[in-house]
Amino acid sequence: MSKEQLYNERVEMFKTTVNHKEPIRVPILSTYETWVFSYANSYVKELDENPEKEIEIYSKPYDDIYTDGIYTSGLAFDAKTAKILGSPSHFISEDGQTVQHKEFTPMKVEEYPELIDDPMGYLFNKMLPRKHEKFNQSPDEIYDTLKEVLDHWKVKFDVFGKLGATCKERHGLPILAGSFAYPPLDIIFDYLRGFKGTSLDLRRNQEELLAATHALDEFANDFLGIHPDTKELPDFPYYATMFHIPTFISNKQFEKFMLPTYMGMVDKIHRLGGKMIMFLEGNWEDKYGWLNSLPKDFAIGLIEEDDIFKAKKQIGDNITLAGGMPLELMRLSNKERCIDEAKRIIDTCAPGGGYIFATSRALLSNGDVNVENLKAVNEFVHEYGVYK
Repeated sequence: MSKEQLYNERVEMFKTTVNHKEPIRVPILSTYETWVFSYANSYVKELDENPEKEIEIYSKPYDDIYTDGIYTSGLAFDAKTAKILGSPSHFISEDGQTVQHKEFTPMKVEEYPELIDDPMGYLFNKMLPRKHEKFNQSPDEIYDTLKEVLDHWKVKFDVFGKLGATCKERHGLPILAGSFAYPPLDIIFDYLRGFKGTSLDLRRNQEELLAATHALDEFANDFLGIHPDTKELPDFPYYATMFHIPTFISNKQFEKFMLPTYMGMVDKIHRLGGKMIMFLEGNWEDKYGWLNSLPKDFAIGLIEEDDIFKAKKQIGDNITLAGGMPLELMRLSNKERCIDEAKRIIDTCAPGGGYIFATSRALLSNGDVNVENLKAVNEFVHEYGVYK
């Protein structure tokens, strides 16, 4: 079978199981993030001198470890962009192989009216200079900074394209996340008010917070890349949402502050025939009702802390589940115990489709997983998870 045929077969496997039908076998999804640097015995800093080395580093695991698809690929959190702009938001860790995020959200609560009245003007004229030191210089210096960051992004996007092509042509592997759906409440949480500020606003400044999510709705929708003349979206790859704040808020707050704007994005994607993959960070049990209210066979829920067996019973008939293989077990136990657990998961979750095998957490750093266990488990699932 050629790599192109293998790629097409794997895409069809994901599309089939998302529709709650049985593919030829249970698809295996890799969620390898900055862990790939330790696996390739490389360092993030190396990309400064040789940006295209990112292709080699991020495709290295697929030379040795079986998988059927990739959640996202490439270095998502870019410390070099932060350095160019003079921002503390991302930096390379002491190990040189991971990238950390430092919360820096300088919006003041009294500035909500400005954000609501002119969201784009507020973001570009007030927040950018606060968050990025290099935007507080002379016009000529700002111009040089913009040119440097745009040149960097041009190279980076070119590398992303080549990396996707390498995964497809060398390994026959599709990348599941295509475009992104970014909820306005998460934009406020991630970039403007942060954990402390947003937590206070949910109690003390509810109307302004709600109005701000609506003010950012157009900005968030622009990221979808859906134009007024768009008639139809492909059903693969998927629109991805990496939720951040929902774990920290109640179901009532989620319904009031997250859903009014986010569901507009969801409805637009669904109406045009697209589908979604949602990273359900933390525990989502209190929001299972909402997940069951989504259009059937529309979304993949990549679970983290939820019990895979309980999730399968309670939401597995409506959305496709991905995850469930305990990363702690894969790190600390032996092959036999890991394979026994993988078998239990496949036996329970795979019948009827609607399940994608993956670890319970993404791999970030050296030591997150025993590589021999990962290899053995994925090989076992590949051979055992065949639909009769």
